[in-house]
Amino acid sequence: IPSCDNWIKNLTLEKRTRHISYIYFFLSLPNKHSNNMIQFVLSIGVPSCIARTQFYKNHCIYLPAMMGWFFFSALLSSYNKVVFGTQKMAFPCPLLLTSMHFLVQWVFSWTVSSVFPQTLGGDRVQQMSWRDFLSTGIPCGLVTSLDVGLSNMSIARISITFYTMIKASTPIFVLAWAFLFGIEEITLTLIAVVGVIAAGEFLTVLGEVDFDSIGFFLCLSASVLSGARWTLMQLKLNKLEPPLETTIATMRVLSPSMLI
Repeated sequence: IPSCDNWIKNLTLEKRTRHISYIYFFLSLPNKHSNNMIQFVLSIGVPSCIARTQFYKNHCIYLPAMMGWFFFSALLSSYNKVVFGTQKMAFPCPLLLTSMHFLVQWVFSWTVSSVFPQTLGGDRVQQMSWRDFLSTGIPCGLVTSLDVGLSNMSIARISITFYTMIKASTPIFVLAWAFLFGIEEITLTLIAVVGVIAAGEFLTVLGEVDFDSIGFFLCLSASVLSGARWTLMQLKLNKLEPPLETTIATMRVLSPSMLI
């Protein structure tokens, strides 16, 4: 293809081989489509297409899951405020109800992973040794249960707006624990981000009219433990070989210790 000569000559051998394979693919199409497709690819630039696809795979593929997490997190916080809030249902035993939530979580994860063992990772959990199961489930489950339990205790005493603002400090403690465990390196950019979040937290506390010190420290402790939770889970789960491939399998491993 004469129009491709100059473009191909400027490519490295690896890129040249890969891009020519795309052109050969389009040549295999019916004649009435092949030339148009080749010209289209050359006009937009194959490398730019690959770069955009690679960017999506590396950064955007988890966006739907993250948006779902934000939605259900907000929904769960609102539900807990209705159940535990003194001006609503005022349920007197937040830790007991939290344990019931973990029980339902364990029953659900155990059931579906047993019904679909290959798809949802039930086979992998059954193959785990007791050492791997306990060394992963107990520390991660303990920190997670303290995080959720203290959060539910605090939301009974403070407003949901104040609760959300304090929980927004979790990235600070995630970075702090990551530095402590050697997962992240300290950079000026991360220090600046943490400083902005900390300043926002300080202004939030000053702006709270009905300040409850106990509720504040309960929620702040939950944020500290939340940072430890995510860091510890990354450390423990990454060491498993083969890894737990689904969140259902992870839930099945952590839920028993969280319940207790």
